[in-house]
Amino acid sequence: MNRKLLLFVWLFFCVTGLVFAQEQSVTGKVTDADGNPIPGASVVLKGRTVGTNTDSNGAFKLNVPANGTLIFSFIGFATQEVAIGNRSVVNVQLVDGNQQLDEVIVTGLATSVKRSNSANAVASLSAKQLTGATTPVTTDGAMQGKLAGANIQANGSVPGGGFNVQLRGVSTLGSSASQPLYIVDGVYIDNGQYSSGRSEANKAGAGSATASQDNNGNRLADLNPDDIESMEVLKGSSAAAIYGTRANAGVIIITTKRGKGGRTNVSFGQDLGISKAYSYYGGADWTADKLTNYFSAADISKLQAAKQNGTYTDWERVIYGETGSIKNTHLSVTGGNEKTKFYVNGSASNETGIIKNTGFTRYSIRANIDHKLNNWIDFGISTNYVNSNNDRGWTGNDNSNINYGYSLPYTKPYTNLYPDATGVYPDNDPSVGENPLAIRDRAVNNQKVNRFIQGFNANFRLINNATTSLTIKVNGGLDYQSGFSRIWLPTDLQSQRQEANPGFAQDTRTEVYNSNIQVAGVFTHAAMGGKLNLTSSAGAVRLHRDFNYNYVRGQKLPVGVSNPARGGVQSIAAEYQLNTDVGIFAQQEANYDDKVIGTVGIRFDKSDLNGNNFGKYYAFPKASLAVNLTRFGNWAIASGAISALKPRIAYGSTAGLPSWGTPYSQLGSTGIGGLSGLQPSTVLGNNQIKPERATELEYGLDFGLFNNRITGEFTLYNKKVFDLIQPLTTAPTTGVTSTNINAADLVNRGLELTIGAEVIRSKAITWFVQPIFWFNRSEITRLDIPERLTGGFGATFGQWRVKQGYSPTQIVGQPRTLAASDPGYASSWTNYGDQQPKYEFSLNQRITFLKNFEFSALLHYRHKFTVVSLQRVLWDEGGNTSDWNSTSLGLTDGGKVAGSGDQVAPNGIARQNVNGLDANGVPREGYNPSIASFLKMREVSLYYRVPKAVLGSAFRNVIQGVRVGVSGTNLLRWTNYKAGYDPENSNFGSLALGSGVDIGSAPLARRMMFHIAIDL
Repeated sequence: MNRKLLLFVWLFFCVTGLVFAQEQSVTGKVTDADGNPIPGASVVLKGRTVGTNTDSNGAFKLNVPANGTLIFSFIGFATQEVAIGNRSVVNVQLVDGNQQLDEVIVTGLATSVKRSNSANAVASLSAKQLTGATTPVTTDGAMQGKLAGANIQANGSVPGGGFNVQLRGVSTLGSSASQPLYIVDGVYIDNGQYSSGRSEANKAGAGSATASQDNNGNRLADLNPDDIESMEVLKGSSAAAIYGTRANAGVIIITTKRGKGGRTNVSFGQDLGISKAYSYYGGADWTADKLTNYFSAADISKLQAAKQNGTYTDWERVIYGETGSIKNTHLSVTGGNEKTKFYVNGSASNETGIIKNTGFTRYSIRANIDHKLNNWIDFGISTNYVNSNNDRGWTGNDNSNINYGYSLPYTKPYTNLYPDATGVYPDNDPSVGENPLAIRDRAVNNQKVNRFIQGFNANFRLINNATTSLTIKVNGGLDYQSGFSRIWLPTDLQSQRQEANPGFAQDTRTEVYNSNIQVAGVFTHAAMGGKLNLTSSAGAVRLHRDFNYNYVRGQKLPVGVSNPARGGVQSIAAEYQLNTDVGIFAQQEANYDDKVIGTVGIRFDKSDLNGNNFGKYYAFPKASLAVNLTRFGNWAIASGAISALKPRIAYGSTAGLPSWGTPYSQLGSTGIGGLSGLQPSTVLGNNQIKPERATELEYGLDFGLFNNRITGEFTLYNKKVFDLIQPLTTAPTTGVTSTNINAADLVNRGLELTIGAEVIRSKAITWFVQPIFWFNRSEITRLDIPERLTGGFGATFGQWRVKQGYSPTQIVGQPRTLAASDPGYASSWTNYGDQQPKYEFSLNQRITFLKNFEFSALLHYRHKFTVVSLQRVLWDEGGNTSDWNSTSLGLTDGGKVAGSGDQVAPNGIARQNVNGLDANGVPREGYNPSIASFLKMREVSLYYRVPKAVLGSAFRNVIQGVRVGVSGTNLLRWTNYKAGYDPENSNFGSLALGSGVDIGSAPLARRMMFHIAIDL
């Protein structure tokens, strides 16, 4: 070996050995105001990445420089900084406090910062905020109403989830990712909604790998919410810029629970509950006059017989009136020592729905292990295996009267639907076309998923002294899921017997493999006597996705056969997607004495989803500045009332990748003369397609009052999205119908305000209140193609209009406002409003009293948003709407206000003959589309913690804690929405445009639960 190299290595180890020799071992204990130990408290050397957590006794041990400063923090307590001062023992007593400004949040791919020093409005949710009040079915459902800037909409009330999450408005018009990027313990996980074939079975729409009308749950449902320690939401491009081409719709970073070390703790939890439909929609009575005047007089004898023999039945309550059961069980073990810490959790969740034969089960086991090899190297692994089984039932859109939401509105209460003694179900009225009980009991819509998520991280500290550190961080992982969906409509169903090829069965298999690896170097240096802390980071990341989708479909099946391979008419399809992204990044952070904090960074990404086929890097810069004014001496702060005041500004750029296959002209399979072949698609590929890019300027003010008993974040943002991909219709002579081009820009502007206030803080009672207010406004600022309508079911019912100068979520429809002879007739649609609400407001509060009781409640209000609803249309036509028989509208059969001598029509008839506007052009309540608002009690809970003294005397300290409680979800709701079950229902999954359609949905489910948790 070269002598100079040998000498350098020898000198390096001598110097670093001397550096480490200057450090000393410091021990101590962290307690609360009453002297009770605080396990899991964070102990970090200021300005460095060196740190640890206290064990179960609140004790810690750390090697640090004698002249350093330790930072002690824990959720719910005020952070303290303590100078070591050559001491070997440092004991600290933390006091209760609002820690919102002291949370540590992500600022880059390899670094973090205290919220009090952040220049971005990064929303954080702790485990207590997510699951402390009640046990949610899925993680995305647990976020509703808790995040400023987030519009989270449920796709239905069937157990197993299905949510549309939009952060700061729409970031695409449909040709890129509309949902946030989710990262769990450093692993980029998949959250897709993949087709099961349901929309082909009931003819709701053409199927594809991501069919929007299949009413599927998204795959975030596989993640056990009980495993989550914290969640950070990077809502805009200024915060998410370092994540590059996958961050246009925001980034949600999830950290799961890990071992704290010390005594081994065993925790057991059991939840038991029920769910019921919140309300019903139909229930109109049927009479002989009603049949004679508006339906069929021939049914009068059936009506009279049913009422006499007691078979007159409200079929809506039969289908939707089940009492769902909820069972959640979990058992976790945590512990370890100074070198190795572990967290193992196994859970089983089982929830049945308000519809018989619907439900969601999830079995999950997680093992998180962290090991410190020596002072130089530590590493951790996160392993999660999930098995889920979801019976989705038959709700949503339908074109064959199979789904409950289509057959029930037309089913008469005097019709018998129950099976006979041999199990044969009678036919429904021919005009309805299907017996909903037969569909409920015999048809199959099931999805099963096996999923394995493996994450890893390793830190190599090459330099680690009092003023300087250099750490190499390696992390990544894989997310593998294997899904199997089964659809079956038996051949002898009423609706199938009417088909040319009766019987439908489809087996669908989906295999998704995501992997990512990242290598980064983080260099920190303390200058100016420790007042200036510099953090430099740089690295590279590689993301890979392998997606396989195939199905076998059989029709014309023998009676009782569900195997698609036995069908007389068969079809198969397969889709394979493979893509890779590569990125490099660098970031520089500077912190001057926690007074002025600045960050600049840049990321370069390339992807084979772009048209230049992996050749070009796109740049995504970021910059931010925050100033803690209250740290600049005593400057006119009245009586110390202002404890924190931080103006901030941030800028960043992100992108959204084109949908897979956009650059290429696809080939489809065909058969001629018994021979298979390929034929080109009529959609032309564009090899010059570019990613959809976004830039955002965010600025705001964070503040704290009265020693941070009141904290707040006020944020304004301006997010511009460029090069949106749009379909360009081509001339018929070209031989193709359309091609995708970068043809549009839009802007999102909004305001977010979050306040946290400890209204009362004493030993007897504490009361914490958190109001959140936000709104977003969108506008298309450029459109290089003619305006178009998209989503929904045509202009008769309302569609989304893509037009320059207007909101992309504006809903328009009939009637046209100009005569057909007018040149502007083609674009003269009536404006029915905007799918985005005018504003949203939520109020979260927690009250502890009598030492061991805790009450919490979350109220969420959404103000004036437009819903395209066809629910009432169906129920009115079927004669079953609850107010069908009333004449409260005062309209004639012709749809005009009744005058002298006019025949006043029942509401169910009158509504069919008028559009959704009154004489002044204002949308009518209960018509389609509807302007809706709602106030919901999302969550409410009451818990009691058994005193430790009682447990100690009763169980001899074997049981460390017992917590019992009750909770509810959607217990109360106020809304002016009369056109359907619930204004949040969404038929088209997670589409960027067109998801706010309420048709064929099930009632909102109200959940009530009992909880018990035991710690050993």
